[in-house]
This record gives sequence, C-alpha cells and structure tokens, in this order.
Amino acid sequence: MLRILAATEGSQFGIQPDRMYPVLMMEPGQYDEDVFAGLDWFLAQLPKFNMTATISLSNYWTWSGGIAQYVSWITDTKIPYPKQWDHLRQIFSGGNYEAFLDYTNHFYADTSIYNTVQRLFKSHIKAVVGRRNTVNGIYYRDDPVIMAWELMNEPQVIAGRNGQDQLFRWIDDSARFIHSLDPHHLITTGAESKNGPEWFKVMHKSRHISLASCHFWPLNWGYYNSTDPTNASIDYSISKMRDFVDDNAHWARDMAIPVVLFEFGMMRDNWGNFSGLAGYDPQAPVTHRNIFYTAVVERITELANDGVFAGAAFWAYAGSARPPSKPTTKIVWTGDPPHEPPGWNSVYNDDEETLNIISMLGQRFCLIKEDI
Repeated sequence: MLRILAATEGSQFGIQPDRMYPVLMMEPGQYDEDVFAGLDWFLAQLPKFNMTATISLSNYWTWSGGIAQYVSWITDTKIPYPKQWDHLRQIFSGGNYEAFLDYTNHFYADTSIYNTVQRLFKSHIKAVVGRRNTVNGIYYRDDPVIMAWELMNEPQVIAGRNGQDQLFRWIDDSARFIHSLDPHHLITTGAESKNGPEWFKVMHKSRHISLASCHFWPLNWGYYNSTDPTNASIDYSISKMRDFVDDNAHWARDMAIPVVLFEFGMMRDNWGNFSGLAGYDPQAPVTHRNIFYTAVVERITELANDGVFAGAAFWAYAGSARPPSKPTTKIVWTGDPPHEPPGWNSVYNDDEETLNIISMLGQRFCLIKEDI
C-alpha cells in the first residue's frame, strides 16, 4: 500500500519557499491537467505491481501548500511559515511554529470562514473522488486500486475548550461528504494519534471513518538521538514505539475499528565519519534504521495476528533519486518533502537490507491474509 497526496496548492503571492511544484490546484477550483494526468498514469500502473493506494486529500503542512493555503486564499493573507530547511546554508532556520499553528487551525476552527473553507475543500474532494482516469477510463470512486481516502496528512489538535468539538465537526462533515460520493472505499483521518486516548476517539468516532490512522517518529518526537552510536537511544526508541502501537491497538479495539501505522521512519547513522551533514549522505550506514524497522515489523505483525493492526507503511522510498552533492536552491526530489533536508528519511534502491526488512513485512501480511 502506498500513500499518495492528491493535493498541492498554489499561492496568490507567487512562488513560495520549500513547496512542491508544479502544483495540482493553482487557485481554488483551477487545476493543472498535466499534473492530474500524471496521477492518472501512476494509479493505472499500481495493479501491475499488485499494489493499492491511500489517497490523501489535504495536508496540514506547507510543503504542498496545505490547508494554510486555503486560509490564505480566503483571507488574502500570507502564511507565517514554520521553521524550514535552508537548502543553501544547510540548516533549519526561521519561522514561528506557534504562529503557524494558530494560522493554520483557522481552517477548521474559525467559524467566520468555516463554511467558505469547507465549500472549497469539498469542491476539491469532488474533483478528485469523481475524476475519470484518462489512462484506463475508471472513475476514482470505482477504482479498486484505491484502498482508502485520507482526509488530511497529520491534522493537528486544536487548543482550547472547544478544540475537540471543532476538529470532530470538520472530520465528520468531510468524511460524510466523501461517503456520499463514494460509499465503497475506506475513509481514514491521517492522524498521528500521538495525543492520547481522548484525542484518538475524537479523530475516529465519526461513523463515516472506517480506518484509524497513526504515525510514529522517534527523532521528531525526541525519543531518538541520531548522534548516539550506542544502543541506548535506539533501544529507548523501540520501547516507545512498542508502547505507542500497543496503545493505538488498544484504543482501536475498544472502538471496533482497524488501524494502520501509516508512517514510520528514521534517518541514517549520524555519528563518526557520518556526523553532521554527512548523515544525509546516501553512503551513510543504516545500522539503527534497520534495527528499528525490524522492531516495527515484528510488533506490527504480532498485533496484526491479534486482528487489530491492518498494515504499516514506511516513509519514504526515494528509489534511484539522490540528494544534491552541494548546496543548491534547486529542489531535488528524494523521499523527503522540500522543507526538510534531502535524504533525511529516504530509503534508496540500493539499501538492500532495509528493503529486505520491508519485504518481510509484506510477506508476513500475506501469510496473515491467507490464514483469515
């Protein structure tokens, strides 16, 4: 199963920093047909490899434009970007994270623009779900290669007394609309599910949500120290991962809903000869990554055998792409979005041991399917 983002948005203020280009939606309701045709072609290839797709319909983060761009369109204001990777200086710089969160959460928390936001978002949903593939003629809503629709990549919780009600309203409203257009495919939220059982329930209690979502990022969440060559940090990360997926399994079981670990990842070894920026080099070893990936595969398949976890997906496959060898403003597409260092979490086509671990996950799930 692959996750595909069918949502990249342009800005009325011209080219924006660290975004994906060309965009699918240049302005509200206006699409680049060449980009849409590329998505058609990609989906048409998946049956050849016995693969399915989860299609995400929006993104909380700005590397694709994201829901902050909807707020920008409606209010005609500029987005206060969070900290991003400076591709020339090769450091994270700038940005005010709290200001970005506050601005972006207007998408589903600001009653003065909510109806307008939803009208634009539902128009985009309709354009994607109702699209007829130009390669094979199959409407997306009828395409068996699509496993699920994902409302948003990583919707964030909303602070304040009414935060849960505001987020649930948006989830339920959006999922209901998708179901009205396509009653056959699964619908998931895209949530990280990192904020405990109460927020997990908020994210997944809509009767139109049929698949729970979680993500796990040990470095981003402060569990993993990429510069520590000992087992201390990686062992701690694995312990936290097991607790996390066990919790999500328990919460999902209580709600009688299957759950997928839609994202997990880890950077390459970042010590010794590969300290600092060298940790992004494709030649850097992946000792800890392979230990971590193996632990994820083992725990997820154990929970799948118990009938709760329905899968897991690593982030991210870069194939034959490689990061630039010197600082440049030209975006080189690996498996990492443009606001992060190229090669940070990428898995390459010659990372054979890592690929074998990933293959083991698929093989184990095939055996589980045969036993059902």
